[in-house]
Amino acid sequence: MSKKLCSQIFHGVWPKFKEAIFAILPVIAVMVLVPLCVPDMRLEMDGSKFGPILTSLLISAIPLIVGTAFFNFGVEKSLAKIGDIVGTTLTKKKTIGWLLFIGFLMGFLATIAEPDLSVLASRISPNGPDWSLIVIAAVGVGVFMLVALLRVLFNKPLKYWLSIGYLFAFTLALFADKDFFSIVFDAGGVTTGVVTVPFFIAIGVSVARTLGDNSGSDSFGYSGLCSLGTVLAVMVFSIILRNTGGIDAIKDILGTKDFFASIDGFAGIGPFYLDHFLSALQDVAISMTPIVVFFLVFNLFLKLPKREVFSILIGLAYTFVGLILFLMGAESGFIPVATQYGQYFASPDRFVLFLFIGFLFGAVAMLAEPSVRILADNVAEVSHGVISEAMIYVFLCFAIGIAIVLNILRVKFQIPYLYFAVPLFLLALVLSYLVPGIYVGIAIDAAGVATGAMASCFFLPMFIAYTKETFNTGSDIMAYGFGVVGIMSMMPIIAIESLGLFSVLKTEHQNRKALRKALEEDDNQMIHLPVEGGESL
Repeated sequence: MSKKLCSQIFHGVWPKFKEAIFAILPVIAVMVLVPLCVPDMRLEMDGSKFGPILTSLLISAIPLIVGTAFFNFGVEKSLAKIGDIVGTTLTKKKTIGWLLFIGFLMGFLATIAEPDLSVLASRISPNGPDWSLIVIAAVGVGVFMLVALLRVLFNKPLKYWLSIGYLFAFTLALFADKDFFSIVFDAGGVTTGVVTVPFFIAIGVSVARTLGDNSGSDSFGYSGLCSLGTVLAVMVFSIILRNTGGIDAIKDILGTKDFFASIDGFAGIGPFYLDHFLSALQDVAISMTPIVVFFLVFNLFLKLPKREVFSILIGLAYTFVGLILFLMGAESGFIPVATQYGQYFASPDRFVLFLFIGFLFGAVAMLAEPSVRILADNVAEVSHGVISEAMIYVFLCFAIGIAIVLNILRVKFQIPYLYFAVPLFLLALVLSYLVPGIYVGIAIDAAGVATGAMASCFFLPMFIAYTKETFNTGSDIMAYGFGVVGIMSMMPIIAIESLGLFSVLKTEHQNRKALRKALEEDDNQMIHLPVEGGESL
């Protein structure tokens, strides 16, 4: 390895640390300051204001910042690069069969590697992740990666595919267990996380660029269609479980399961972190290995320059280490405090406070999601700065804050999940027909990036603890403890499409205003003189 290459690699990491610090510290600061500022709030097991749980949260800032910096740098050098190379190479060669096969394989492997899906699958299984759920979701993603590629190749609007797909999903819901809907839509949300989003966005941008799409409308929407694939696959899976007794078995597990380990005093913080480090190491190793093998095999045919291969492998190493550190920090810092928040707000007299704090947590959570920055960068690039990174962040923060408030209302008043899912989907569908295609694609991808590690490691455990403390039955925990990720995935679609509608209306208003200024008051009094040829001047 040359000194110049080493210098470029290590020098490129430092800017990511600055981004990570500004992303992570505000989130942790809010989580720590809220219990310190609210007079009667106690999150520690012994009833004190400050103890091992908040200490663990503060300690988690280090692995979270380092992990986020390493992950963001590694993704640019590896996952995004691999997706770009595969999409560009296969599209240029016009080998549609290979493009579809590799697309299915990449969608399947990336989903198997998605840690957020593994976190969800572990919630409904007594010992580790439920691999049947993971494999079913991965097949759904792989199939709809084919759909996403065919949509671009044959130039079919994204909104039509989504309309048909979700209509089919809600039709299947008639035959599924209503309590399982929350897990179905949560699965669709967590499928598109820190590993899958860089793949899908890179493939989308490269395929659209190679095919000459200058509008950018075909660059986005891949993660949204893949999420729809998960919803359909898991909906079918739920029908099978319902008819084989699997749903009742999961309800029994949820009713008796001890979801979250507590920290045994200050002396227990070290072992707590060690356990989560070993767990993250194992999960990331299992999930990342297929991607590394895929790249090495693919390169046997592509034969990239050694320098580029080495750069991608270094990027994969950064991604590997960063993901381990991030998951260890999130599980050791976020899950214990999220559990305590859920139990605290279960008291009926704290409902209004829960609404306010929930919105605040939802808004600041988007700052800590690594994939949001990846989407914002690509949107700014494709739109040539018309849609800025700041606009994406503002709209997503507000949307997720509202999503948390809606989910609190759903759980508090025990409102069936479809009473939220159907109206939100219909609103998103109507908006998709009123805005340009690029906004629809961006909105769909925004839904995927908004439901990453914060959704699975903070909001999901918070609502499971809230529901378990309030109802404490397996059926209620399934119906109301889950589902927050699904609602979090719907609100960004509406928010970004609303941004698109506002942009369209503003542009039309400016055009009409400019036209009025161009017309003079006495234009209708102009005299048209005849000229040779019968025309007037």
